[in-house]
Amino acid sequence: MKLTIEQERQITAQYQYIKELATLKYDAEEKREQNLIQQSSQMQTAFSFMTAAVFAATAICIEYRGKLTLNFFLIAVSVVAFLLIVSLLLASLAQWRWKTEAFPDILDMKDTVVNDPEWEKLTIKYHQINQWIDLVGKVQKKKAKINDRRVKLIMASMICFYLSIGSIVISFFIGVMKLR
Repeated sequence: MKLTIEQERQITAQYQYIKELATLKYDAEEKREQNLIQQSSQMQTAFSFMTAAVFAATAICIEYRGKLTLNFFLIAVSVVAFLLIVSLLLASLAQWRWKTEAFPDILDMKDTVVNDPEWEKLTIKYHQINQWIDLVGKVQKKKAKINDRRVKLIMASMICFYLSIGSIVISFFIGVMKLR
């Protein structure tokens, strides 16, 4: 069925709109990826400060421990250190550059377009836009899946980090109770 010029113009306008939305979504996914990587880097920085603070405070606490046993400090510091190491590991994994869908090489795209058995179809603007949408859609979908994985890793890292802070507070209260 041959389309009229007006129908073709309307279809092209629809595909152009879809392309604009696809561009917005892809750009947002790119920005999201960078923000997630930056957030995991900040988690690593928090890990560094927390680790330094814990080990500096531990030395002072052991020196002035009073009736508290070294086993108490060993257990408390081990729990905190374990949670901090897990937090660091998860934050590092969130920064990992997983294999993703990539745009084909330019020469491959050229060959695909030129050697397409339905090459005449690709001379129509809305078919070109549709091909662009399909290509960017595949890349964006994989990028979104990887970013969702990053979110889960960062959340787990933050939970472990907060658990380590909680275990410090609990250890402090246990230590105060034992000194009474």
